Amino acid sequence: MSTVLDYLSAPEFTPDRLTETINVPPYRTGRPSQLGIFADTPIATTFVRLGLAEDEITIIPARERGGENNLNMRGGRQAVFVGIPHFPLDDAITPSDLQNVLVFGADRVFETLAGVYDGKLTTIRSKHEATWSHLDWGALNGLILDAEGKVLLDLYDTFELSQATVNFALDVATTDVAAKNREAKAEVRKQLRGAATNGAVALAGPDFFDRYVSHQKVTEALKAYRGTTADPGRDDIEDTFTFAGLRLERIDEEFQYRQSDGTFLSKKAVADDEAVLVPLGTPYFRRYIAPPDTIADANRAPVPGDKIFVSTDDLPHGKGQAIHTESNLLPICTRPQIMVKLTLGA
Repeated sequence: MSTVLDYLSAPEFTPDRLTETINVPPYRTGRPSQLGIFADTPIATTFVRLGLAEDEITIIPARERGGENNLNMRGGRQAVFVGIPHFPLDDAITPSDLQNVLVFGADRVFETLAGVYDGKLTTIRSKHEATWSHLDWGALNGLILDAEGKVLLDLYDTFELSQATVNFALDVATTDVAAKNREAKAEVRKQLRGAATNGAVALAGPDFFDRYVSHQKVTEALKAYRGTTADPGRDDIEDTFTFAGLRLERIDEEFQYRQSDGTFLSKKAVADDEAVLVPLGTPYFRRYIAPPDTIADANRAPVPGDKIFVSTDDLPHGKGQAIHTESNLLPICTRPQIMVKLTLGA
């Protein structure tokens, strides 16, 4: 008679099939993934080499034909190697997952092995996705931290850059908000150097968003406006607002960091009184995905779409099956100057 251990050897529970299954749902946790800011980029190494060229794009002077030619001036280059962090998460199928356990909502139907596996993979994936979302936000802020608050990558410090900042002075009633919009967008366009985009979005903390939407110049400009833009003085504006060509989204996401004493510290995805203006549809936002930590996959780029890798091993004495999962990825903006910080005031 077949036992549960026999079923664990069935084709649907092999590591390849489990890896395929856990990667079926698209990654949609957190606003950066929903906006599709970062493009998945599988690589065959556990590090990525980033180069910063100091070349400036300048126009070429005209010369007489047959005369002296222009000489291309080469800028300096700076290269750094950034390790891809490793995020393992383990679980196991044990007798307690099945013994006397009924299907949720049923009185006389015992839980099945497939049901247990499905539940565990769903929970595991949700924790990996929460980790990726946390990394995405770190990349947009230029400072990527792990779950314990340890710095994985300080992008601006690594390349010795300073982030462009536009002070919106929203604490001043007479501030020309539309002019501030143009200033911020112009800074992004300048740093893009002609690269194509699909527009831009300002991801704003709650205080910045509320002060922007309720600013005197904004409400006065929309008071008699007959277009489709919502009027803050009349309409309920929850999380998205467009004014004078700038699309603003309110971000309320936050993350919990475990401290050394076991307590947790909350950190906002975007600071309450700030926003970050990000261009969409550019090639400069990459999510590098490294191979899993196995002999078989060493020096092999993962299959596109695979972010989580699953392997299993039988527990001793017939106690069940161990489940090992891991993801190895790092989102990076390869031209951090294009992310412009917006501040509420002085």
